[in-house]
Amino acid sequence: MNRIRLITLVTGLLAVCLPGYAEADTIYQFRSPDGTPLFTDRSVMPGGYELLSIRKGWDFTPRALSTDLRDLYDLEIRYAARSHSVEPGLIKAVIHAESLFDRHAVSRVGAQGLMQLMPQTAAFLDVSNPFDPRQNISGGARFLSYLMERFDSLEHVLAAYNAGEGNVRRYGGVPPFEETRRYVKKVQELLPRYRAHFEQDDQSNTLAAR
Repeated sequence: MNRIRLITLVTGLLAVCLPGYAEADTIYQFRSPDGTPLFTDRSVMPGGYELLSIRKGWDFTPRALSTDLRDLYDLEIRYAARSHSVEPGLIKAVIHAESLFDRHAVSRVGAQGLMQLMPQTAAFLDVSNPFDPRQNISGGARFLSYLMERFDSLEHVLAAYNAGEGNVRRYGGVPPFEETRRYVKKVQELLPRYRAHFEQDDQSNTLAAR
């Protein structure tokens, strides 16, 4: 078994471990050329290390969302939308709400990547690397498609994506969890914007092809 190594600053360890500290350093997870996992507060590791994920500090504030980052995964989104019969605007709205387009995002409960797949869900969806954008987006779109076959309303689909299929059935609708209710509302607010984005893009491509 490979030994997990941890390289961090003393202040980072104190911030993570002691309740008196309000924030923690950002922790980066790398894989060494020989496959050994490495956790460090360094954002760059020379010598062939592969960045796998970034775990945010308690008071981490996401960077501003640029147009380039927002549209970076449009090709992967379109591919997943065609493959799983899910509209691209919905996939993009979910990515925005889940990870703010951070492919290395890891939640405090272990959800990973752009569409924040839990490890068990990723395995169910045959996603071997949740930090690979195409795999993650395809897996998330497949999961949305799966939920759409089981629920009639988009609200229930989104609630199940966030809180689990069982909770939606247990409560007969959106569960009374504040986080889930905020999540459902946010995706629904983002959806018209991203529907229009892809429609405009399609129109531009059609005109360019004439």
